[in-house]
Amino acid sequence: MTQLYGQAKIPSVDAANFRQQDPEFQELVLNLINIHVVSEDYGADCFERSILRGPTPEFKQRMAKTVMEEYGHHIRFRRLLEELSIDWRETMKAKQHLSTFDVPIESWADQMVFLALVDRAAAHQFVEFEKMPYAPFRKAAEETLREEHGHVGLGMKGVKWLLDHAPGGRAEVKAAVLKWLPVGLQSFGADRSKSNERYRYWGIKTRTNEEMRAAYFAEVMPIIREKWGIDVPHRLEDWWNGKTAQAAGDGGYKYAGMSLRP
Repeated sequence: MTQLYGQAKIPSVDAANFRQQDPEFQELVLNLINIHVVSEDYGADCFERSILRGPTPEFKQRMAKTVMEEYGHHIRFRRLLEELSIDWRETMKAKQHLSTFDVPIESWADQMVFLALVDRAAAHQFVEFEKMPYAPFRKAAEETLREEHGHVGLGMKGVKWLLDHAPGGRAEVKAAVLKWLPVGLQSFGADRSKSNERYRYWGIKTRTNEEMRAAYFAEVMPIIREKWGIDVPHRLEDWWNGKTAQAAGDGGYKYAGMSLRP
C-alpha cells in the first residue's frame, strides 16, 4: 500500500522526481535542507570551542566526537543539495544560520545544558522529519536523530558531573537552564505559524509548533526540577507567550516579558 503524506495526499518523493513536485513543496523542502546545511556547520564551529573546556580527558573526547558528528550533519545535508545539482556553497553564502546559535556558549555548564535541553528540542524536530514525504531527507533525519540522542546523553552526563563534583556547579547549571530553556522553547517557532501550516499541509510536519513545544516542555520540566533539583517556574505559560527570547541588559535573560536571572 502506498504511503500518502499530509493533507495534500502525495506519495513518497525521491531526488529523481523532486523537480516534478508542486513548487511550494519544493521550496519548503529546500528551505529545510538549506537551514541544516548552514546551521550544522555554524553550530559545529560554536561547539568546537568547548572541547578544551571539558573537565576530564574523557569529556574532552566525547565533546570532540560531538563536534565531529555536527560537521558530519552538515556534510550529510549538503549531499541532499548535491543530489539535486544545487551548489551548497551558494547556500552557505545566502542563508542565515538559526538564531539558536546567536546566544553565546560561554562555559562548560553552558555547553552541557545546551546539549541536554536545546539538542533535545532539535531531536523533537527530527522525529517530525522522519515522517516527511521526501525520502532522502527522511533518511538523513533518521541518521541525524540517532546522533542527536547521543549528544543529549552527553549533556545529561555532563550536568550530573557538574552537580556532583564541580564547586558552584548547581548555581552554574541553574544559570544555564534559565539561559537555554527559553532558546529551546523558541526553536519550535511562533504560535499559529502560517509556515508550519503549510509544512503540515504537505506532510513535512505533523504537529503544530504549539504541540511540539508543549510536548518538549512536558519532557524537560521533570528533568530540570526533579532529576537536577533546579527550582524554576513549572508552567509553560510562565516561560512562553509567543515572544522571542532576548538577553536583558542587566545580565539576566528576558523571556515572555519575564526577567529570568541566573
